[in-house]
Amino acid sequence: MFKERLWQNGVLAILRGFSETEAIDAAQALLEGGVSAIEVTSDSPGAWNIIETLKKQNTHIVVGAGTVLDTETARQAIEVGADFLFSPIFFPEMMQIAHRYGRLAIPGAMTPTEVMQALEAGADIVKLFPAGSLGVNYLKELRGPFSYIPFLPTGGITLDNAPDFIRAGAVGVGMGSALVNKGWVKEKKFAQLTNQAKELQKLIHQTL
Repeated sequence: MFKERLWQNGVLAILRGFSETEAIDAAQALLEGGVSAIEVTSDSPGAWNIIETLKKQNTHIVVGAGTVLDTETARQAIEVGADFLFSPIFFPEMMQIAHRYGRLAIPGAMTPTEVMQALEAGADIVKLFPAGSLGVNYLKELRGPFSYIPFLPTGGITLDNAPDFIRAGAVGVGMGSALVNKGWVKEKKFAQLTNQAKELQKLIHQTL
């Protein structure tokens, strides 16, 4: 389900460091702007309550846990209903836990060796991180030998470079503060967040 939603949507919004109320309101604003795939980082305050609430409130949102760095975090995320596990690193146990409970596993990788290790361990999608530092050309070169691997670049993705990563072959992009402006959320300017999500969707769909 998440894969299909991401292929159609092209964007994974990353919520990090918001209060429960802020995160839930921001997710609603993003949904109104056409972004329905949400990652709540596990180091956010009340992360598990946020995921559980979003899952209960809206069946149109696909919600996962990010910054999953150990097996205990992975298990807790599954228990509250996370649709996918997202990590900046590769560790096989995360894939095992995710698949055991029918969830998607998205580990992080940077080098060709890490990409292949992640794929062989059962990664559903590979998070290319840190994409902004590596650059679009790095993804293009990786897709030479790995054209069959679904890459999701994350870290340093902006409205300016997101279309370039899609054109380079990414199945979608993960975006944090460049999409979910912390000032807007803190000041409850959710209409601006919705409008920015709409603009990003427009840019993405012009590229697809």
